[in-house]
Amino acid sequence: MAVTQLFRLFICRSAARATLHAHRRYSKVCPALSERLRVFESLKEKQGNKSRVEATETPLSIRLTDGRKVKGTAGVTTPLFVAQSIRVKGALVSTVNGELWELGRPLEADCELQLLGFDTVEGRQAAWRTGACVLGGVLETVLGAEVCREGASELGLYCDHLLDNSALSLSDVEERCKQAAALKLPLSRLELNTEEVRELFQNSKLRLQLVEEQMNGPTITVYRCGDSIAVCNGPLLPHTGFLKVFKMLQLSSVTLANQTESSGLMRLLGAAFPGEKEKQEWEREQEEARRRDHRRIGTDQELFFFNDVSPGSCFFLPKGAHIYNTLTDFIKSEYRRRGFTEVVTPTLYSTALWERSGHWEHYSENMFTVTSEGSQTYALKPMNCPAHCLMFEQRVRSWRELPLRWADFGALHRNELSGALGGLTRVRRFCQDDAHIFCTPDQLEEEIVACLDFVRTVYQVFGFSFHCLLSTRPTPCLGEPEQWDNAEQQLERSLQQFGERWELNPGDGAFYGPKIDIQIKDAIGRQHQCATIQLDFQLPIRFDLQYVGPDGQLHRPVMIHRAVLGSLERMIAILAENFGGKWPLWLSPAQVMIIPVGGSSESYGKQVVQQFREAGFMADLNDDQGATLNKKIRSAQLAQYNYIFVVGDKESESGTVNVRSRGGKQLGRRPTEEVLTSLTQLRDTRSNLDEF
Repeated sequence: MAVTQLFRLFICRSAARATLHAHRRYSKVCPALSERLRVFESLKEKQGNKSRVEATETPLSIRLTDGRKVKGTAGVTTPLFVAQSIRVKGALVSTVNGELWELGRPLEADCELQLLGFDTVEGRQAAWRTGACVLGGVLETVLGAEVCREGASELGLYCDHLLDNSALSLSDVEERCKQAAALKLPLSRLELNTEEVRELFQNSKLRLQLVEEQMNGPTITVYRCGDSIAVCNGPLLPHTGFLKVFKMLQLSSVTLANQTESSGLMRLLGAAFPGEKEKQEWEREQEEARRRDHRRIGTDQELFFFNDVSPGSCFFLPKGAHIYNTLTDFIKSEYRRRGFTEVVTPTLYSTALWERSGHWEHYSENMFTVTSEGSQTYALKPMNCPAHCLMFEQRVRSWRELPLRWADFGALHRNELSGALGGLTRVRRFCQDDAHIFCTPDQLEEEIVACLDFVRTVYQVFGFSFHCLLSTRPTPCLGEPEQWDNAEQQLERSLQQFGERWELNPGDGAFYGPKIDIQIKDAIGRQHQCATIQLDFQLPIRFDLQYVGPDGQLHRPVMIHRAVLGSLERMIAILAENFGGKWPLWLSPAQVMIIPVGGSSESYGKQVVQQFREAGFMADLNDDQGATLNKKIRSAQLAQYNYIFVVGDKESESGTVNVRSRGGKQLGRRPTEEVLTSLTQLRDTRSNLDEF
């Protein structure tokens, strides 16, 4: 009891000294910021202890990931205290029973605790969100800018701001951020509702507009960092002193939604690190990412390009189209094995369909529209689900027909902001391996497990490791609580039956139903979310979908949205970067290069090219008389041909080819028919091996 009180007293006094020290030394505050700070402190005082967990003096047991158990006190012991007591260095954030948890937040009950450092996605994001708060404070209180939005992405931290003199010195900003962070500025947290947010940001119209757009629930989290106020959507570090190094990357203009003229808003992008070692490792990662950039690979290998005549829409050249079609054929072959049937649906629909589905109310700003025949408005489809509901309702359905599994490769269009477009990862015209399953409630678990097995089969071919996230009921949501509870339990049982690693992702489900998101990890450790399996309670209700059950009565089907690759365009970008442009044989747009040398070998080389092309291979001939053999081989290797066949008089006479791999390994002279059989086997089994 006495120890608990002394610990609590020590923490409170330390926090008070740090706050006073930081507020005295940090900066001069303009009247607008002073008023904002006053409102923040007023709201903080008003909320009082409502959001705090009272120290109950109840002992608790903390289980660590290595199996060790640590004792603590509910409402007092924090993950930071645990990290310090067991001498774990580098912890930035934690998870408590799978939920992200700030290091300084007291634990509430017996739990499993995982401490996360900068080498994890969660730790890096916590560092960058905190770094964005520091940067926002420097911009506002030191440089006189008006910060309108701050946050973190996979690229780093950012601050969107207005500044009359935009000629910022990035190195100067870095140094000032370093100085500010060294003050170990405390971070005070508040949960505010819409009315309180409007009171807090009453003197900044643009800031308030962006914050309200960011709110996807009844409240939003704001932090005080020194003398500035930041809006953050995730846990931060205990104080700014955890950050020792800052790196500013670029300054660019920001395009806002529905913007008719320049707002003058600028984005400063940067990164923050616990130390120089982490910065150097990150810079190595960035260099490797630049080397693997799919836009560079697309240009070098002549796969695709973009043109301003159709912004955000990709032009796939023959080699790029080969990859595109090979991926599509792969998924179609799995469809045939798994009982899916393909449908073809229109691209353009009357707004009546989108109003019926509910998309017009929530998504119309992201849709391309056209007007014809006077006042009739149509929209290009951004998704396939409403059309599939129309197909289901075309006639009376029987329980004997279910499950219905309909797949659709139709072109989709979404009106993404021009500033958000980036290569193949964010486009306006794209295609998904989209499918919808209509089934009975009793069939749901089996269908979910089958969808998960589909995902595993495909990702194993690519060599991706993956894990699943069960995203549960958000606030607000549609549907009855017991309906959500039942659906979440069914998804959880399906994941347990599936047997792969999964985590709970509370509150991140779609408003119409829970979902399973699948995150993959590529060759350089980056994570991507591509596949998704979503339950939908609402569309079957909105379209009044029904089937006749065994009892002769009408019943409501369950609808599952699912995609494995997701967008084909984005998956091609991910695969290009994962393989570094070195495509496996089955997917490669440059599979075989035949190089004739001397005598009558050219005609034999053409014969070999024709033989492999007829077998479905991407085979080419280099008959350039002005290049040496070594230069031709090197050119083929740089062009990432999987195999290079050198043919001369001996090969012509014996019906063989001299084979070497892309990596330069010589596989020797082999009969052409034998090589063709071996490569056909490698291709058709979608093997990632080079040797045969």
